[in-house]
Order: sequence, then C-alpha cells, then structure tokens
Amino acid sequence: MLCVSPFIFDVIFALIKDHPTFHNNSQNSQVPVSIQLAVMLYQLGHYSNGASVDNVARMAGIGEGSVHNFTKHCFCAIKSLHDVFVRPLTEEEKEQEKRWMEKHMGFGGLWREGYLMYDGTIVVLYAQPGLDGAAYYTYKANYGINVQIGNTPSNLQIVDYSTGHTGLAYDVSAFEYTTAYCFPELLFRGEEFAWADLAYRASPHLVPIHKQPTSSLDYNTYFDCNVSSFCV
Repeated sequence: MLCVSPFIFDVIFALIKDHPTFHNNSQNSQVPVSIQLAVMLYQLGHYSNGASVDNVARMAGIGEGSVHNFTKHCFCAIKSLHDVFVRPLTEEEKEQEKRWMEKHMGFGGLWREGYLMYDGTIVVLYAQPGLDGAAYYTYKANYGINVQIGNTPSNLQIVDYSTGHTGLAYDVSAFEYTTAYCFPELLFRGEEFAWADLAYRASPHLVPIHKQPTSSLDYNTYFDCNVSSFCV
C-alpha cells in the first residue's frame, strides 16, 4: 500500500525522525513521524483520483489540511538529506565502481574508467499543462517532464541529475544541463567517463553505444550489447 518495503520505510523514518520540522514548542505535539511518513508514501504510491487529497484524508482518517502538512513536513526533512546522498563520489568509491565494472562486465584497461551511466526518464504529469502544454507531450503519448539521471552501475546511486526540460526535449539536449556536461571536472579525473545509450552524443567524458550503420559491425554489436546490459 505504501509502495516501499518495511525495511525501506524504517530507513527513511530513521533518517528524518529528528528533523526540526517535526518538532515545535507547542503544548500540542505533532502526529508521530511514522504516521506522517506513511500518509505521504501512500499518496505518492497512487495515481489519479487515488492520490487526491480527499481520498488520502478519508483513507487515513485525518483532515485534508493534515495531508498537506504531513507531505510538507516529510519533503522538507527528506530534501535536507540531498547533499548527503547526491554528491560526487570519493576516489575510493570511484575505484570500487571501476573494480565492479572489471569484475562483472569484463571491462579492463581504460574501459574500466567508465564508472557512471546516464539516461533520461519521464516524470508523467496527471494532465496537459495549461501553459505550452504541447511541449510536454512525449513519445509515449502522455505529458511529462524530462529528467536526466547519472548513477553508478553497481548500486544505482544517483550522483548527478538535471530537471526542468519538458517531455518533448531530447535526451541529448537535456543532458547539456547536467553537471557532467557543464562542470565535468567535478565528476571526472584523467580518463574517467560515463556510459550512455544511442540517444546521446559522444564526447571526451561520455561514451554512448553506436548508431547505424556502425552498430551493424560485429565487434560494435558485441560492445553495444555489453554496455546495454547495465545501461537500463
């Protein structure tokens, strides 16, 4: 019902429970943090009418204003953890990723220097926006926002991301607003680079799979299949 496992729920709860937003100087204490988190996760795990404030309030037996407040409190606490989890890797963490690439993918030599992978995803909107709505129309016949994500292959830890482009934007264009493109020195040293699919353009710090006609060559096909196996 909450779309997360009990373990994940407990981890999130432990990370946010002591945030100041859940505490006040009033004689009336707030609703327990675990309840506020459960209400927020329930709403995030539903879509359309199921995610409406009215439906969530009725399910939880609380007022509609409480749904807004619980969501605001939880998001405030979670956002405060942003820089703890979304950050450049240390040299030791990079080396762990490179060893993983070498062990699990068989990429040795300079190829092991590719320790990140980039891809775009669409955050689907409920309906067409009223302003410039056509710009949000995606190839999947819905409306959404393009989000670029750079993560590690071994555990999918997010290291870099970019938001703000509409669903109509191509990945190659949206990528130009990531840290990897604008400030590559923050993520890459020496021969380090990131992997990507064929929607991206090759650069000194980005290696995509091949496009036609070169993708038809046997050795390129083998290379592309291996890269595609973890760039999903």
